[in-house]
Amino acid sequence: MKNENKTDSWGIILLAAGTSSRLGKPKQLLSFNGSTLLRNAARTAISSEADSIAIVLGADAVNNEDEVKDLPVDIVINKEYEKGMASSIVAGLNFLIKKYPALDGIVMMLCDQPFADAGHIRRLVDMHPISGCPIVASFYKNGKGVPAFFHKNIFPELLQLTGDKGARNIIMKHGSESASVPFPLGAIDIDTPEEYEALIKSVEKGA
Repeated sequence: MKNENKTDSWGIILLAAGTSSRLGKPKQLLSFNGSTLLRNAARTAISSEADSIAIVLGADAVNNEDEVKDLPVDIVINKEYEKGMASSIVAGLNFLIKKYPALDGIVMMLCDQPFADAGHIRRLVDMHPISGCPIVASFYKNGKGVPAFFHKNIFPELLQLTGDKGARNIIMKHGSESASVPFPLGAIDIDTPEEYEALIKSVEKGA
């Protein structure tokens, strides 16, 4: 019998379809670490050695696609991105399930968590068989969130998300049934000009 906790094949869904309304310009293309937030996140996904990577784009899709189209990733255009984050999760997951039906699980990650690295992504995946939990989330700010690993048994729940409900809702629903990996810097994401300015200053100071 196949061990349901094994992760022989796993993929990544990189969510990058948002309108960046609070920022006032596409966060995906903000400069960071000699590149852009989007390209850096894509490179992190590639470095993690995931078996498949789907980058979900929506707002400003043409310019964002130009930023990553040369990379070994699949690009998914979510034409319903204005309906909320759930539509991007569903679009990305449906794509991966159809193209890579043997996937045992996926890691959900965002393009605006600049300190998520390949090592952390791997630790999430590696914790799955150790913990036996169907979800392994990042732990920061005294709570669990993305990046997070979801076993295929959770796929139906992810596909039922609607509106602005994201993966965190599923993580919270499972509570003690989910494991976690510490990621203090996961609390840093970019939604406003002030947060971006603080990020750049922290990098300049070597923080």
